[in-house]
Amino acid sequence: MRDQTNQVYHSLRQRILDGLFRPSESLTEVTLAADLGVSRATIRKALLKLESENLVVIEENKRARVRWFSIEEVMQYLEVRELLEGFVIRQSVPNLSTADLKEMRAILSEMKKCLKAHDLLQYSQNNWRFHDVVYRVCPNRPAVDMVMAIKNQLKRYNIKTMLVQGRGEDSLDEHSKILSALERHDADTAEAQMRRHISNLRRVLRAHFELLL
Repeated sequence: MRDQTNQVYHSLRQRILDGLFRPSESLTEVTLAADLGVSRATIRKALLKLESENLVVIEENKRARVRWFSIEEVMQYLEVRELLEGFVIRQSVPNLSTADLKEMRAILSEMKKCLKAHDLLQYSQNNWRFHDVVYRVCPNRPAVDMVMAIKNQLKRYNIKTMLVQGRGEDSLDEHSKILSALERHDADTAEAQMRRHISNLRRVLRAHFELLL
């Protein structure tokens, strides 16, 4: 039963992160139970786990809905992420091996191909892989956990920023500058470029928030 609950939890979580369930959308136990072929009790347990991650809200009438964030909340989360990402990459610089940097260079090359092919979904997936290399070698795991919690909460907004004209090219350039600093083992510049990257993401989201809902 525990495995079934985890499977349902991961299924619902992925639908939220991918934007299949929209912000503020109601998640009814009866409908979800029928859709996934499980009991309402299993759905209820999965929703409680999602609530603990701040991905859903369970209201007083016990109805659940996808967590909606105001523009102010999104900006605050990104301010925190900017600080954390800068700290994480600085911590990671001494631990990045030649193989890690080669992997990041290969991912960046794939990102460039995806952008040229207008494959924005694959670009976003490679974007996550690029950052994951940095997270993987960071010795401060609580900081990484906090970054991932914020990224997961805002993933459905972040991916849509690629629809903004010119953002793809800017994003690729930002990642290229981050990697160049890492290849020089320049922690100061790597941190500055990472913070600039998140700051630009925040700027784009603020300017186009209503269109990206």
